[in-house]
Amino acid sequence: MSPLPSKSSNSPRFTSEEFKQIVLDYYQAGCKNTKDVVIGMEVEKHGIYQNDRSPIPYFGSRGLKKIQEKMMEELGWKACKKAESYLLALERCGSHLTLETSESMSELSGRTHPSIHDLARELEIHQHEESVMSKVFGVLWLGIGIQPFSKNSKIRPLLTPRYKILYQFLKKQGGLWEDELKKTASVQANIDYTSEKDARKKFQTLLRLSPFLGAMYAHSPLLNGVTSGYVSYRMHVLTQNDPNRFGIRKFFFENDFTFERWYEFCLNIPMVSVERKGKWHALPKNLTFRKFLERGCNGFYPTLNDWIVHTGFVYTFVRIKKYIELRLCDSVPPLFIPSIQGIVRAFVYHPDGERALKELTKKWNFHDFESAFDEVAKKGLQARVKGEKLLDSCKVILNQATDFLRSFKVYNERKEDESVYLRPIKDFIFVKEQSLGEYVADQWDGDWSKNPERLIEWCRYD
Repeated sequence: MSPLPSKSSNSPRFTSEEFKQIVLDYYQAGCKNTKDVVIGMEVEKHGIYQNDRSPIPYFGSRGLKKIQEKMMEELGWKACKKAESYLLALERCGSHLTLETSESMSELSGRTHPSIHDLARELEIHQHEESVMSKVFGVLWLGIGIQPFSKNSKIRPLLTPRYKILYQFLKKQGGLWEDELKKTASVQANIDYTSEKDARKKFQTLLRLSPFLGAMYAHSPLLNGVTSGYVSYRMHVLTQNDPNRFGIRKFFFENDFTFERWYEFCLNIPMVSVERKGKWHALPKNLTFRKFLERGCNGFYPTLNDWIVHTGFVYTFVRIKKYIELRLCDSVPPLFIPSIQGIVRAFVYHPDGERALKELTKKWNFHDFESAFDEVAKKGLQARVKGEKLLDSCKVILNQATDFLRSFKVYNERKEDESVYLRPIKDFIFVKEQSLGEYVADQWDGDWSKNPERLIEWCRYD
């Protein structure tokens, strides 16, 4: 998106009230008609060489760029965003394949879909296409929340101008920043809102759903080839990094949560960078967007595009764009991805979804929600809140999600409703009574005997 024009050639600045209205209008423009609401997915995964399990680079005779070029040549993908020698994004029919913060990661940013049937079909096509093209170069892809085999020093950062600045910024913040940028991978769900009130309802519904989804799909127990002591090491990483931009906030749950309150929250977060005429510029430490709006920086003054870039670096578990994004879940094997989207669709688009989750968490206070993520990182479904296992609550959630999806009466060609996609995760919750990460940790130290090929077989794209 191009920067907004200045009010006049001699006055590039907006007042605080003018700029706030520009941003609020931007969010209002995201409102959809009820009949037009859809759901989308973003799926990150790790690329490794099959022969030695090392992370792939971007450049070179068997790097990710060669895979991109192969997909353009044979499958009709087109480069739609570039930076220096990097192809940052490919596009085809509304779907995008994008680079992430390390050279060995790839993300599918799927089209938005009216049903989980359509979403699952796109994922299946992508899974097959990318794996077939990648095999030409001896590369395979893993759906897991943390790259399980390699140390940080072996994983190359994505050194585009924008990410060079981000690396330096987060390095100064400390914490587990390098694990976050080089090793973490997630599955995200994107949903629509029909009004500001509806956005609040869906935002808060996803907040209440988050600890349970985090527990079910905790799937990053390994670090550098050994069990880490966490079921989701990725979630541990997220809770240890820059507290300004991660996690949740108490006011997110309040009845008067609005676009304006989200705006005010993001104003107080330090900025990372701005872009002008294709060039990225680092900014002084601790320059919040509020300060940038008040006095500018180095002759720059805020544009709407600056706001979009800035909030892209706000990593709360649920965040507002022109849609609502749930960013909590670890990357998982492709078999389980439609079930994440199915649970989300069930609760945010069914009229009783919010009520059901409020009932389930009626004894929880904000501290319970906040501390739940630390417990989930360590214990997955065995984590307890108010003395009760999340495992038991997740069984209730899956039964409710099944009923909600069935009530939508959306069928595939086999006359199956959307609840069919919950079957894989139900096997773990009701039969094994484990999260995916608990299962992997037990297998790794048990029947798999730390054999990397068994882990690869479990979580590879094929």
